[in-house]
Amino acid sequence: MDCAGVIGYGHMGRMLVKGFLSSGALSPGEVVVASRSRESRDACAAAWPEIDVAETNRELARRCRTIILAVRPQEIREVLREIVPVLDGDEHIVSLAAGVSLGDLEALYPGPVTRVIPTITSTVGQGTTLVCHGQRVGTDDARRVEEVFSSIGDVMPVREEDLAAATLLSSCGPGLLAAIIEELAGATARASGLPPDRALLLATEMVAGTAAYLRETGRVPGDLVGEVATGGGVTEVGVAVLRERLPGVFDGMVAAMLERCGAVGK
Repeated sequence: MDCAGVIGYGHMGRMLVKGFLSSGALSPGEVVVASRSRESRDACAAAWPEIDVAETNRELARRCRTIILAVRPQEIREVLREIVPVLDGDEHIVSLAAGVSLGDLEALYPGPVTRVIPTITSTVGQGTTLVCHGQRVGTDDARRVEEVFSSIGDVMPVREEDLAAATLLSSCGPGLLAAIIEELAGATARASGLPPDRALLLATEMVAGTAAYLRETGRVPGDLVGEVATGGGVTEVGVAVLRERLPGVFDGMVAAMLERCGAVGK
C-alpha cells in the first residue's frame, strides 16, 4: 500500500495506527499522522518514534496517497476544505465518520472516496469493519483499503443504504451488548448472594464462550437455545420471558438508533 496518512489521533486514530503497525500490514515508513492537538502529536511520536508526524493536515495530504480521516463527523467538511486544495485528485480519501454520506464527501472532493466504519473490538483484532466504496474508487484502491483494514479484524463490504443498519450491529453493538451483560449480571447478583464482581465475570465469560461456540460449530442461535433449554427446565423459563418482552424493546431501540443515525454529522 502507498503511504497512508491518518488525520486525527484520538481513540480511533490510535487504534488504527497500532493495529496497522502491530500486524505488519504497514511499516512505520508507510504511515504519517497529523493532529491539531500538540498533546496527541507528542503521544503518537512517543508511542511510535519511527513514524512521521506531520505538523499540519495539509503537509500530510501532500505526502500521502491514501488519507484516512479519523476525526469527528462534525469536523469532516472542515478538514476536507482544508486539504482538497493541495490534492492532485487521485488521492484516496477514507472517511470513518458516521452520518457523512458518500455524496457529502464527493461534493467536496472529486476523487475516490470510501466510507469505513471500524469497531472498538478491533483493538483486540476482533469484530468486523464495514467498507462502502464510492463510484470513483477503482479496483486496486478498493483492494488496498480492504487489505489494510483486514489487519485489524474482518472486513465486510456493504451498500451505503445498508450501512446505518449494519453499523448498529458491528460498531454500536459492542456497547449494546456490554449494557446487556451488565444488566444480566446485576439482576443475578440482586436476586442472589452472588457477589456483583463474580456475576459480571461469569456473564462476560459466558458471552465470549457463546460467541466462540456459535462461530466454531456453525450453529445458529436457535440451535443453541434448543440444546440448552430442555423442556420444563430453567433456561426454557428464561427464554420464554425474553421472547415475550424483548422484541418490542429491541424494535424500539433500533428505531431510535436509526433515527439518530440520520442526524449524526449534520
